[in-house]
Amino acid sequence: MLVSTTLTGNNAAIIGEALASVVNWVDRCLVIDTGVTDDSLAIARAIAKDKFVARKFAWSRDFAAARNFALDAAHEIGGTWAVTLDTDERVFVGQTDVRARLAATTEGVVMLPYEDRTYVKERFFKLPVTERFTGPTHEAYAAYKVGSKVFDDGYFSELPKTKDQSAAKFKRDVDILRAHTKKHPKDPRWHYYLGDSFRNLGRYEEAIAAYRACSKLRGWNEESAWACYHEAECWLARGLHNEAIDACARGLALHAGIAELAWLAGFASWRSGHHEQAAFWAKMAIPMGHFRGDGRGVHRIGFKNVNALYEGPFDILRFALRSLGQEAAADRAEADYHEAIAARTLTPAAAARITGR
Repeated sequence: MLVSTTLTGNNAAIIGEALASVVNWVDRCLVIDTGVTDDSLAIARAIAKDKFVARKFAWSRDFAAARNFALDAAHEIGGTWAVTLDTDERVFVGQTDVRARLAATTEGVVMLPYEDRTYVKERFFKLPVTERFTGPTHEAYAAYKVGSKVFDDGYFSELPKTKDQSAAKFKRDVDILRAHTKKHPKDPRWHYYLGDSFRNLGRYEEAIAAYRACSKLRGWNEESAWACYHEAECWLARGLHNEAIDACARGLALHAGIAELAWLAGFASWRSGHHEQAAFWAKMAIPMGHFRGDGRGVHRIGFKNVNALYEGPFDILRFALRSLGQEAAADRAEADYHEAIAARTLTPAAAARITGR
């Protein structure tokens, strides 16, 4: 039995479309009531009909606890697999026979990519689960302990938030994560997401400190390197180009396969007027990118800037080389820039034919 699990408070305006995206291919729609006082449950029942099941959970500002409760409840009602679905998310599987795919899956977790393919997220869980979510927000699940795979023929999307909704979320996360990092100072994940919350609020100095705390702990190398990437973005927002370049270099020392770090160092060099250095950095980014490079061979789960993996280095090169008087090379970079944009918008198979990879 396949069960969708949805945590909800007062989300009457959006819960219906969320459940509508899965109701035709799941067996039960389990809705976890975390304190509903509006019509959310009635709307959910109208969409799910006889598939609707509700359980109450007292909200405690802890998303991991709520998700663990939902997975346990899904197993209790007979589920063998659960698909997580927030009220602001939509899941798309096309014509895929999801049950058949899951029945043939030996891994404990199946991931779906986000709609723009920049990252993947745990979405399907084999029940009963043997691991638990941890963390009060940006909660983590140790998928590597149970094995995971990606369903590339499906994806999920998330509704955009208003400026006020985003600010409220980031402020909430700052409050939660400040307290959590004090309790867990050696866990880099929470410093990373504290940095993200500060950065999204425009509090760059505090974000830099949090990102540095993450990278210095040298946990998961992809996350550590990407903390340096965001640190560099914060330095750029403050107009401090050399500091941004230093952060990118530290990130490459943590994970030498992150092409975006070399690209961003090139961008910072260009902004500071060091055009020769900008060209050097851009040329370093190309071999690790997805256009004329081997970037697809670099195992990465998320944290991607897709533009930087395709046209970004050539964008820097076409201007940097022209400013250095290298007109023929700049013309080639210009042509590559437009080809890379075209490749980025094609299917993976078609892009491989163009790039030769």
